Amino acid sequence: MITGSGLPLRADDVMTSPVVTVPADTPIAPAAALLAAHGFTAAPVVDADGRLLGVVTEADLVRDRFRLEGREPRTVDEVMSRTPLAMRPEDELTDVVSLMLDSHVRSVPIVDDGDLVGIVTRRDVLRVVARGERGADEVRRRRGLPERPARPAGTRGRVVVGDDGSPGAAAALRSALADAARRGVRVEVVSAFAVPAPWPVRYGAPQVPTSRDLAVEVERELRGRARAAAEEVRAEPGDATPEVAVRAVPGEPGQVLSGAAAGADLLVVGSRGRGAAASLLLGSVGLHCVLHAPCSVTVVPSPGRADEDTRPPADAAEATR
Repeated sequence: MITGSGLPLRADDVMTSPVVTVPADTPIAPAAALLAAHGFTAAPVVDADGRLLGVVTEADLVRDRFRLEGREPRTVDEVMSRTPLAMRPEDELTDVVSLMLDSHVRSVPIVDDGDLVGIVTRRDVLRVVARGERGADEVRRRRGLPERPARPAGTRGRVVVGDDGSPGAAAALRSALADAARRGVRVEVVSAFAVPAPWPVRYGAPQVPTSRDLAVEVERELRGRARAAAEEVRAEPGDATPEVAVRAVPGEPGQVLSGAAAGADLLVVGSRGRGAAASLLLGSVGLHCVLHAPCSVTVVPSPGRADEDTRPPADAAEATR
């Protein structure tokens, strides 16, 4: 057991911090050398601002290195595992360990308000088990840590909203901006996109855009839609315009949004579903987020839905995991 007398153990009681990270544009060889030098099996991949983009493992680095055909990958961005599983500092260690075991991973990045603040590995958990530590007070004393840090007064929160350009996403974006304005927090607009597979070089096919090229284009479109939605929100009495950031992430929409919601106050998604069943009402992405997102989720019905008789009475159906 990893709870007992005293305060239950949380991720921030045992996590390793600061974290050894790998920039997304790191060449394959230096990334492999970094993992080998530290004895790591995986490391978080971050962007220029230090935000979590993915995780690169030993398997990722060697998987395509010795293939016989095609171009070898050059940077970590091309091989990393995207939409990594992540949890928050305040999540109980029991839940972190359950995630590790259920997902067959050796480490879980810890994200606070979008920033990578630590990582919990199986080795961190084994230290607790080996010492027979039963509560947070024991672990923090052993590690020389102060009492659990409180969230600083005035710290701003974050509302994450998914945007795929659909009418439902537009309604979700307006709802998120209005909600964030009332809360006095910022908004992060996130879009998932698919990266086309490169054609074999021997066929003389033109090079397809890289994931970074596609992300730049998607983020440009996101900024335009966010500006338009912000103008609508500003026109409503009593609503200010919250700070807005945009991010495009390659991967499956449900996984991308659930991962982006780590440390957020709220995740807002649109619904394009039809029919009476819950899974159809929410849509596959909305249902995935309700079931897996690490924060409260608001599913905003699409405007002009054909199944008005099955829509919940409220303007938005909110579910908390």
